[in-house]
Amino acid sequence: MTHTATDSASGIRPAGRASADAFHPPLRAGLKAIKLGILETAERIGLYRYVRDSRWRSRRLLILGYHGISASDEHEWSPELYLPVDALRRRFELLRGDGFHVLPLAAAVERLKAGTLPARSISLTFDDGTQDFLDAGVPLLREFGFPATVYPTTYYAARQVPVFRTSCRYLLWIGRSQTISGEGLTAAGDPLTLATLDQRDAAVQAMEEHLAAHEGGVEQQVATLRVLAERVGADFDRFLAERRQRIMTPEDIGSLPRDLVDVQLHTHRHRVPLSKESFVREIVDNRAALSAWRPGEPFDAFCYPSGVTDERFLPWLRDLGIRTAVTCEPGLASRATDPLLLPRLVDSWRLTRLEFEAWLTGVGSFLPRVPRRGRYRPAPVYD
Repeated sequence: MTHTATDSASGIRPAGRASADAFHPPLRAGLKAIKLGILETAERIGLYRYVRDSRWRSRRLLILGYHGISASDEHEWSPELYLPVDALRRRFELLRGDGFHVLPLAAAVERLKAGTLPARSISLTFDDGTQDFLDAGVPLLREFGFPATVYPTTYYAARQVPVFRTSCRYLLWIGRSQTISGEGLTAAGDPLTLATLDQRDAAVQAMEEHLAAHEGGVEQQVATLRVLAERVGADFDRFLAERRQRIMTPEDIGSLPRDLVDVQLHTHRHRVPLSKESFVREIVDNRAALSAWRPGEPFDAFCYPSGVTDERFLPWLRDLGIRTAVTCEPGLASRATDPLLLPRLVDSWRLTRLEFEAWLTGVGSFLPRVPRRGRYRPAPVYD
């Protein structure tokens, strides 16, 4: 997930990868090289330390967002979303070594508003509640003593099958050197060439549309994934056994350590409807599931799926008793920030140490960012 962009027609702000009509890759690489040169100079002359220790930085909160922790090659497939566990450990070592205060998000926002935030304040968030958070994230948080907020979606947690869309994308990436048969996978059944990201995205969309047309439930999703895995040469039984692209079980979500992890809302089906009735249903269903798995806890914080925000959502969230909501818009929060539009740096394997430290200190927020045009398609619901 990357920087957000505004759809001028709807006002929706989706976050996603650059589309084909975004900046040309050589131009983007050139702009990044210039940016890194500026940051190297800033670090060398002591600007990082100056801003980090400034009164300006002490009045601001940096919220770090994470998605997947790579168990194998996921960071090579999706470096925007995945970070190898060793890379995440190095991030945490930087936080500890440079004296950053890692605070629970709810407490940090309260202290931000009250003007009592400690210097160098950071909060950690993890989206979706995937298995890798339990396997790799929680042990790291425990080792470093860092609190975090996790935002699980609950539809796939309850059903305990791989998340269809991300599983499709991963399996298609495995077969990226191939052209495979589309028979039984898409309505047309035409061969699927998987060489480019656009081709693979088109294949995912065609498969989702085929399932929706046949009202295929989760059983049909799994059957489709098995056929796709066979055609790209992946071991689907191993994929299932390793719990790849899987949300934590309800039991695992319920047993997350309460002194370390705050579990909060992310919609039930990982989608952001534009109608109030459907939008509210997403959160009500999400809250009902989490309340059953973690009874007695308040669920009053929210994370926008895919970073999709719209001004229409804000009164709906307030009516639902939501006190904070995090976006995927990079920046540092101040007392003037709307707590339902909290900026967040979504960390990724693409972010260099120099860029990451620039954001920790606050220097990164002063640099212009190359705009990206995001892709957003609501996740389909099959049952």
